[in-house]
Amino acid sequence: MVTNGIDRVQRSRIAASGLAPLFETVVTSQSCGFAKPDPRILHVALDAMGIAPRHAVYVGDDPATDGAAALAAGVRFVWMDRGQPVRGRRPARRVSSLPELADLL
Repeated sequence: MVTNGIDRVQRSRIAASGLAPLFETVVTSQSCGFAKPDPRILHVALDAMGIAPRHAVYVGDDPATDGAAALAAGVRFVWMDRGQPVRGRRPARRVSSLPELADLL
């Protein structure tokens, strides 16, 4: 997981959501010193997992921030459309639910 924000706040949110066991790697902007859309935050996560950008998919809910970071990092991007207005161009790959994401992957 890659997220902008304060490390302890983001980790607390992840734990409260019940999703923490699903992520081997959590990279926050505070912990690595880079924030999306800077692609280096994604490279920190990819390096921690030993995955090349071409073998990764980044799922995010903000095409302008998440999509830009993925594009600059050389990672495919899937937009999790939660019905919010989109700034700029709409991404080519779009899902609106986790089951839909699972089908796409």
